[in-house]
Amino acid sequence: MYTVSTATCFLDGMDPLEALQHFRNGGFTHLAADFWQLSRPGRMLAADNWREMVAEYREAADALGIQFYQTHGTTLTGTKWDDPTFAEQAAHVWRMNERAIEASAMIGARWVVMHPFNLPHDPLYSAKKALDKNLSYLAPFIEQAKTLGVGIAVENMVDFGGNRRRYCGGDPCELLELVDTIHDPDVSICIDTGHAHLSGIHVGAFIRMAGSRLTCTHVNDNARDSDRHLPPYLGTIDWADTLQALREVNYRGEFCMELSPYRFPAEAKDTWCRFTHDLAQDMLKQLS
Repeated sequence: MYTVSTATCFLDGMDPLEALQHFRNGGFTHLAADFWQLSRPGRMLAADNWREMVAEYREAADALGIQFYQTHGTTLTGTKWDDPTFAEQAAHVWRMNERAIEASAMIGARWVVMHPFNLPHDPLYSAKKALDKNLSYLAPFIEQAKTLGVGIAVENMVDFGGNRRRYCGGDPCELLELVDTIHDPDVSICIDTGHAHLSGIHVGAFIRMAGSRLTCTHVNDNARDSDRHLPPYLGTIDWADTLQALREVNYRGEFCMELSPYRFPAEAKDTWCRFTHDLAQDMLKQLS
């Protein structure tokens, strides 16, 4: 039985407890808590009383009949990887990741999706250096997660190529080697369909490569123009083959819609959530 969920970043900027009600009104009984969004200044994980706020969040979700299977940790973005103040910024982000892992356990999630570590800009990219750095970067997070009964799912990134930044994990073989080298049942892969497509990777082929390593998904679309996180069928991903690939690898994780927040007025939030939920349900009928 496949489960439909959506990432809470879908209603970014809204009070987290209010957003829960909109998701439930739209039909969702499963959500992926985006702790990246919720670790920004002034938000839940960045607060001094963050544990109390997470407990309140869990209580509100329970009252609505909402469960969490996966969450999303945080990372540096864009040019921050190459910023002179990298170490200072990274220390804060890594601390937020520690909180995200603990918060994931508090709300009953099984997996925390994390981006791989990105090497500072180097004109001669080294997959070996990237692998070694990621092994050391992920190790303490994996250890913390295991003590709390949570797993780490490493997400594929966008590999822009050319003269633009080379992100670690943009190459499927790189990501598979990382997870296979760690060789731990509590370390797996999350495939972001939009990241793969934008990188010129056939999504269905990537899913087949990942096989049983695949435990989480971020389902979204684009036209290979930018990482737009559109609803499926509004870009150019081959969704028939993508769904066929999920069936072939016997995927049993959530079908998680990770869509960009759109500026719909409050009166349309429920309708937008319902559309997303029903679209995902219709897609999953092809897997039954």
